[in-house]
Amino acid sequence: MGVASRSNHIRTLSTLGISRTHKADINVAKSFKSGNWKEFSSTSASADEEGAPKVEGVVRLSQLLSQYATNHSCSRRMAERLISSGYVTVAGQVVDSPASRISLVDAAAGGGIVKIQGKRLLIKKSNKGTNDATMGIRVWLVHKLKGELVSEHDPLGRPSLLDRLHRSMNGKGNAIHLKPVGRLDMSTEGLLVMSNSGVYARDLELPSNHIHRTYRVRIHGSITPSKLQAIRHGLVIDGTRYRGMKVHLEVSPRGKRSSSTNTWLQITCTEGKNRQIRKVLDHLGLKVTRLIRTSFGDYDLNTIPPGMAIEIPMKSLESQRKRGPLFPKRKSSRPKTSTSSDGPTPPRNVEWIKSM
Repeated sequence: MGVASRSNHIRTLSTLGISRTHKADINVAKSFKSGNWKEFSSTSASADEEGAPKVEGVVRLSQLLSQYATNHSCSRRMAERLISSGYVTVAGQVVDSPASRISLVDAAAGGGIVKIQGKRLLIKKSNKGTNDATMGIRVWLVHKLKGELVSEHDPLGRPSLLDRLHRSMNGKGNAIHLKPVGRLDMSTEGLLVMSNSGVYARDLELPSNHIHRTYRVRIHGSITPSKLQAIRHGLVIDGTRYRGMKVHLEVSPRGKRSSSTNTWLQITCTEGKNRQIRKVLDHLGLKVTRLIRTSFGDYDLNTIPPGMAIEIPMKSLESQRKRGPLFPKRKSSRPKTSTSSDGPTPPRNVEWIKSM
């Protein structure tokens, strides 16, 4: 194939917004020209798995469906199923590989060239200075009620938070897939962060990102300095290691004494193991009678009414990482002793000064 002919094929692919940066460009162009989109999709998938370099403004087709569409919402897994089943077309051609990559600019051009079951997909256009990785991410803050499950389906028919939100948000025909950030158990109430991006939700949950989560905890039992120290140092319970957590005792207003054995604590942690706070306190002989999450990273419960959900602007992960670990390692204040290859420098003899 001549140089001019090859460039024409690549130009054709560029028109469709498909990013190709591998040696298989010629074969891909031939496949597309002959109408064999399946061969193109498989080539694109294998190339992507081999470690294709990331190109700015170019995303996987499954990511486009799950994160960047304004008139359609689904999880990444659901998007992959839709593509693999042949329900998605690009410029009139069926694409069955979720790993195919497409340009955001071209996907949004001309009213959208991507369709799902014949319905045109509207793509949010990126503004200058906007990070394409965070474009299209939406965030809701929900005040979870006590007694609600954070699940979509419960075989026992118990109240479901996601069920309630789906009914209220999707009533106008605008389906939104919601991904909870760090689930709360049925007895816990307070702040629950929801997003339409599974990747963003996962990043917030990862303990390695040191995202702080704060709770108000009402306990029944005798709290002692040794128990508070154990919470700060961390514990191993039934073979599971629970990292240290910050804990503060909430002080009653001045002049107001209470003979109650109930105490309020404020606990901050950076991981979310199953029923973590309840298990740690129960291990120390403290019964949790109420547990309320008040913040998660830079998101706060504030005065959101119980049961209410509000949409707020997405806050970047980088700004939330700045708090760092709960207990930063302190640098040693000891002066370093100078050493040489022969060992430490011997002390010098004191020279006495004779008085005149």
